[in-house]
Amino acid sequence: MPRKGVKKLSDEYFYIVNDTGSDEIGAMPDPQDPFDNPSEFHSYQCDYGAVMPEIRLAGFRLPRLPDGRERSRIRRFHNIVGGFLMGHFVVSNALAIGMVLGIKELVRMVDRAAVGELPYNYNELLADYLDNSTMWLVLSMLVYGTCNVLVAVFGCKATRIPIPNLFRTKDLTPGLMFAYICAALCIQAGMGVAATTVVDLFDANGILLFDEADSLVPTSTRGIIVSFVYSVIVAPITEELLMRGFVLKNLSRSNQHFGIIMTAFIFGIWHENVPQFLLAFVAGCLFGYVAVRHDSLVPAIICHMSVNLAAEVLSFLYEHEFDLASRIGDFIYTALALIGLVVIIKLLIVDRFPRATVAQQERGVRIALSSPLILLIIICHIGSTVLYILRISGIVS
Repeated sequence: MPRKGVKKLSDEYFYIVNDTGSDEIGAMPDPQDPFDNPSEFHSYQCDYGAVMPEIRLAGFRLPRLPDGRERSRIRRFHNIVGGFLMGHFVVSNALAIGMVLGIKELVRMVDRAAVGELPYNYNELLADYLDNSTMWLVLSMLVYGTCNVLVAVFGCKATRIPIPNLFRTKDLTPGLMFAYICAALCIQAGMGVAATTVVDLFDANGILLFDEADSLVPTSTRGIIVSFVYSVIVAPITEELLMRGFVLKNLSRSNQHFGIIMTAFIFGIWHENVPQFLLAFVAGCLFGYVAVRHDSLVPAIICHMSVNLAAEVLSFLYEHEFDLASRIGDFIYTALALIGLVVIIKLLIVDRFPRATVAQQERGVRIALSSPLILLIIICHIGSTVLYILRISGIVS
């Protein structure tokens, strides 16, 4: 007896094959599941009518290969994402540079008024003072946290994604959430080893990938509090709102698999250094998966918070040489990471990522690579990463 399914009749179109085996045109595609892909999460999918309004017309069929109009409409959403991220890149960096210069000049004016002529090495003294203060953490929290929220909110508004819908949560239990946290910690541990290996490999050849001065742990009470608030609360919430909210939602319109991977890649290069890219990309894949599976940013935010909390706590214990507490912390962390390894294996074998159909593959990478603003933001972040490596390696000043 013929099986009901999809049969290719030509190079252009798919039709539904009925139980009798005759090639009859099937029902109108579901705008929430236009590619009839059972591996995708139906509740997460945006209405494909935003891309192809014709999908609601009786008798309309999506072609296997998108025509010029459909490509252009998908590309429009990609370019909106790229455009808003470019705005974030330009504005956040301009604000950060402007505020740094402004703060330095203000401190210089105050010191000059207090002591008169400044010492010849004043600039070095000022740099050391500011580097050891909490000012840069506060500055980063204000600038990047604010830009994350504004870009996410206005980006969602431009693409008609209701912000409250990003937080509706489906089928998330405490047990599942615990499993996701363990998986996130396992990824953190594994990527930490991988990052150390890669950094050491390049370092042996005279190329620095990461400056340890950029990861100094605050020692003052104020610094510890500010670092905790920024890393464990502000950054996870605002970054997930931007990345797994605005970016993922729009890049997943035709292909959830592509959306998860592409968003994780952008999230990785967004950190602008190789060690953090490794963690951010792999963890970003997990964050994207749980956001899509549960149609919510909540599990992604909690996983992100857990990773940053673990880093903050362990760094604090090591920095202050609390030997017993460090050993207990390492034991708990290792145990959770091992549980996470089992969870990841299960996710890879049983609860796998959404898989793209042939038609969806034609609406993924190829269209993204022809979206100029997506390419531009990728080039900007990779360029900044390369410049950072050249600078800390002493190749350029």
